Amino acid sequence: MKKKVYICRNKTTMKKIIFILLSFLIFTSCVKYSEPKLLSLSGEYCIDKITYENRDNSSLNQVFYPGDLYVNPSETKPLDTIAVGFTRFALDYSTIYFNPIDNPTSGSTTWTKKYPYVVHGQNSVYDLGYIIFDYDGTRRVWKIIDDGTESLVIRTSGSYDYGSNSSGETTTMFLTRVGP
Repeated sequence: MKKKVYICRNKTTMKKIIFILLSFLIFTSCVKYSEPKLLSLSGEYCIDKITYENRDNSSLNQVFYPGDLYVNPSETKPLDTIAVGFTRFALDYSTIYFNPIDNPTSGSTTWTKKYPYVVHGQNSVYDLGYIIFDYDGTRRVWKIIDDGTESLVIRTSGSYDYGSNSSGETTTMFLTRVGP
């Protein structure tokens, strides 16, 4: 009779251990749902670094740092010539601004080029979407790679007329927020 009690006691102990292990596995293996990141694009940015990549010819790949001049003859002004570390543009929640003129007496900035934009395709925290705007007759599509508190990383495959494909070139711009 003592043997049966010992076996019954082991069965209940084993059941408790199995229950605890299964409960632990269930609660630790759940996938946490997270909302898509709210983009904080609004602000004035300075282009701090540019990486140029050519998929057809990797020997043309270049990195431009502050003080370097990035020149792309296939772009239109002001994106054709970028003084890295000095070129600025700004975004609010619906407009992108280029060509700043600083007023030293009032401390304000006047933007001479303004274009409306939309953010399309923000699906998850891993896919932040695209900034799409039309600039002087061409469509610009900038892929948002990273949107930090004080930084923004965007990638573009250049400008192209409506209905045409972009080339095998990509330009990644690393931006730092310099103003509200």
